[in-house]
Amino acid sequence: MLQNYFFDNSGLKQPDEVKREKAVAAALEIARASAGATTQRSASDKVDDDLKYAARSVAVLADAIEAALLK
Repeated sequence: MLQNYFFDNSGLKQPDEVKREKAVAAALEIARASAGATTQRSASDKVDDDLKYAARSVAVLADAIEAALLK
């Protein structure tokens, strides 16, 4: 998912927009996996809560992914 985050296949530095796109894609994948996890709750309640959580949290999670990659 985060392959070629810093450099492309040719060894050229990735633009910030491409790096952000990769971080957001990774955050969305995490949200998707979370939404797909089974719980004791009814399906409609869980989907509603998962979508609300993803809408609030994807940007924050993408920021955290980018920060972690820069360490």
